[in-house]
Amino acid sequence: MSTASSLQSAWSILTELDVSDLRESVRMPFPITILGREEAARQWLADALLRDPFHPGPPLPGPDISILPLPLVGEQRLVAARSQLVFIAIPAGQADLDLERESIRDLLGFNPRLPIVVVQIRPGAAQEAYSPMLSFWHGATEIIVDPKEAQPFDAELVPVLKRLSPGQEVLLGYHLPGLRPALARQLIRQTSLANAGYAATTGLAELVPLLLIPGNVADFVILTKNQALMAYKLALLMGNDIGVQEMVGELAGVLGGGYLLREAARRLVGFIPGWGLVPKVAIAYAGTYLIGEAAYYWYAYHEKLTPAQMKALYARALAEGKEKAAGIIAKRRTHAANADENLTQSRQGR
Repeated sequence: MSTASSLQSAWSILTELDVSDLRESVRMPFPITILGREEAARQWLADALLRDPFHPGPPLPGPDISILPLPLVGEQRLVAARSQLVFIAIPAGQADLDLERESIRDLLGFNPRLPIVVVQIRPGAAQEAYSPMLSFWHGATEIIVDPKEAQPFDAELVPVLKRLSPGQEVLLGYHLPGLRPALARQLIRQTSLANAGYAATTGLAELVPLLLIPGNVADFVILTKNQALMAYKLALLMGNDIGVQEMVGELAGVLGGGYLLREAARRLVGFIPGWGLVPKVAIAYAGTYLIGEAAYYWYAYHEKLTPAQMKALYARALAEGKEKAAGIIAKRRTHAANADENLTQSRQGR
């Protein structure tokens, strides 16, 4: 069986999962409201959030994006209060913030759980140091962005949204193209770390799902399922409303014929049984990371990574995985030791 068909067969595991809820969730309305006194500030924020960095062209607000001036009047208050997410744009040099504070208080009175992000737009902000003023903003979250940066939201906004809207990264990427690069990288690293942690927990020599080396079937299935689900989330996050079968077919072609996969499998088959735990954890991390990056590249540019790019990327990910492995293994061992100690104490207390 060819590597491509093996990969497609392995990833068909994903078809056994119920991902219909995930796909339906991105199809559901996700109303977002952008507020601000100054039209230019509102429009810059809207454009930056809605512009697709991989497909040049003027951004067009979708049906679920409302761009409204402050102060809000009439039905505008209800539109904003019923949103899933509200941004308030404040341009550089605006000193009077009373209207923004009062608007936040008013909206939270309608909807106490409404996530509100105050976006201070300041050229050169990347070099500034500041402390967010949660009490000043009545609980809304404040960030500062530099409009001159290519990716102005990576450092501040994406971590904030992860906290304010946990588990909604795929929806945010689907509806806000400007956040896709940072959200995709976050998803790839999270899944890579999760698979590395699983490899550390099991400690099995056979855990090399990317390279398709047969081993412990149960563990192979778990890691492969994590990788495939990550790839499907990436497809949705990048704005592709596709089914699982289509995703599997596309990425089997993207990954299946790579020089790296053939060479790495050939080299590693003879060495895995004697390896320690660190290389196994590193491979679980690197293999997952490579699949994520290849899927991300495909959905961003609709191009395959070259064999040379894949080889270089895998080498970097493997080195990074080795660095992280020591900490992951130490954490797992500490957790296991604590669990054993608690169990012993529980038995002694009987």
